[in-house]
Amino acid sequence: MRTLVVGDIHGKLTLFNRLLEVMEYRAGEDRLILIGDLVDRGEDSRGVVSKAIELKREAPARVVVIRGNHEAMMLAALAHPESEQAELWYYNGGIETLQSYMDDDGNFDVPEEHWDFLASLPTWFEDDHAIYVHASLPEGEGGQFLHPGESPESPELYWARNRHFFAEYSGKTVVFGHTITGMVFGQREKVWMRDSLIGIDTGAYLTGVLSAIELPSRRVFNVAQDRDAEDESLSARPWYML
Repeated sequence: MRTLVVGDIHGKLTLFNRLLEVMEYRAGEDRLILIGDLVDRGEDSRGVVSKAIELKREAPARVVVIRGNHEAMMLAALAHPESEQAELWYYNGGIETLQSYMDDDGNFDVPEEHWDFLASLPTWFEDDHAIYVHASLPEGEGGQFLHPGESPESPELYWARNRHFFAEYSGKTVVFGHTITGMVFGQREKVWMRDSLIGIDTGAYLTGVLSAIELPSRRVFNVAQDRDAEDESLSARPWYML
């Protein structure tokens, strides 16, 4: 059975649909893992969440969606819209997500199904091939990295950018997103790999490239947004860090 792991989608539904086609994803046969950050910054976060729910419904035992920091920010902001957390979310792509959830009359509405789905997302998953988290493994005493099962609600799993982890971790392969590969690893628009780590966030909202990896083969798939599209302004976008 193939395991297909998709990087941070960030509302780019067209790219996501195209990537599923390029990978020749087979529902019920392949395992599909979405590494988190379905929402924010891109133009159709609502559509991406709907697609994830549809995929999960088709093959509930074979589809895993990991909690990203943007799902965590979204839920916190909607629960407390006057908080600093909400302001942080708005600044980091929440406005685009709000717009995607507006109806024809300009009313904001997150379906209960979407809310429940996002609130239920796990922080990690593991199979024979790898451990999957959005950001990093928690770091314990003495600089040792913890298995996520030891601290499943640690924010490090979906928030951390730990250079010690990137440089020093060894053990069972960990696949992660969150850190755009070109920011830290010098691999702009490319999946970053070394023996025990695979970073698959190629910055879809920023570079227009959405990537995935197949395990155990380590075959890489990617799709690119048309640079000549009317709404394309990728080169002018700042390199946000959250």
